[in-house]
Amino acid sequence: MRALKLKFLKWILRTLAIWTVKKYQPGVIGITGSFGKTTFKECLSPILGEKYNVLKTPENINTPVGISRLVIKELNEQTQILVIEMGAYQTGDIKEICQIAAPDIAVLTGINEAHLEMFGSIENTIATKFEIAQFAKPDALVVLNENNALVKNNFAKHVGNRKVLWYQDSETLPLGATTPLLGSYVAGILNACVLIAKELGLTEDEIKRGIAKIKPIPHRLQVIENANGVTVIDDSYNGNPAGAVEAIRVLGKFIGRKIYITPGLVEMGTEAQTVHRKIGEQLSGVADQLILIRNSVTPFIAAGFNNDSNIIWFNSATEAHAGLKEILKSGDVILFQNDWPDNYS
Repeated sequence: MRALKLKFLKWILRTLAIWTVKKYQPGVIGITGSFGKTTFKECLSPILGEKYNVLKTPENINTPVGISRLVIKELNEQTQILVIEMGAYQTGDIKEICQIAAPDIAVLTGINEAHLEMFGSIENTIATKFEIAQFAKPDALVVLNENNALVKNNFAKHVGNRKVLWYQDSETLPLGATTPLLGSYVAGILNACVLIAKELGLTEDEIKRGIAKIKPIPHRLQVIENANGVTVIDDSYNGNPAGAVEAIRVLGKFIGRKIYITPGLVEMGTEAQTVHRKIGEQLSGVADQLILIRNSVTPFIAAGFNNDSNIIWFNSATEAHAGLKEILKSGDVILFQNDWPDNYS
């Protein structure tokens, strides 16, 4: 009975959201991918905000129910552009979001092994992520990451006759801009945002002003300076292989004793050993100290790191956080990678 009631409530929310979108008819920009969705959304929205009234999904809201609630509560006649982060936890999720608000511009940031255990195979992951193109409006613009092989090798059978705009990763920020965001991927995302902004008629001056308003994104390579002299890099929300690689690269740029704390990545399926061993190998050239939470995947990180004397083990995240006061000292740089609840094993 409870499941039936929840299903009915979900149907009501979805129906009201569809009606609200049809009533106000904003331009819809949908963003999905295995990584970079939130960063893309948080970069694009202030840029477009220089010309348009923009409503975006807040924080980590990216499910059909969460998006429906946002639309019902906040979409109104003043809204010109609706920017939606589209998450996928099973096949059909993105399709359902597109049925609520079909994108005029559909963005796919990239595809990797994130949530492979959930989708069952990389083929299912590819098909699910490309739902954003398949169920966008027939005349939608599709924006794709040219540097992601799984996107580039599979786009043709999913986008139909829709116009495709490619963006590339870059080491250079567009238009001579600066940003507080860390990570080499940010330049690529900003290049994509500039392309979209120009498609929507923004001038270079408007784009520059928008880029200047981009703020650090909580828990995504967010730098926090503490009074005790320890620099914290909070990447606790990031839980995918591409993000881990980028986090290690960022840590390597800092000066001081470099400490990396992680419980590993969840839902890697059959790729768990390979993915985590590679993380350990990459850390071996960067981290001075590795702090690991005992579970089913962190031994693979340790094997790749191959320096047991510089690894500290804890039985839970709670114990690890409590033990940091005995480990950290002034001048240290510690990166928190992913947030894996203690009930995972």
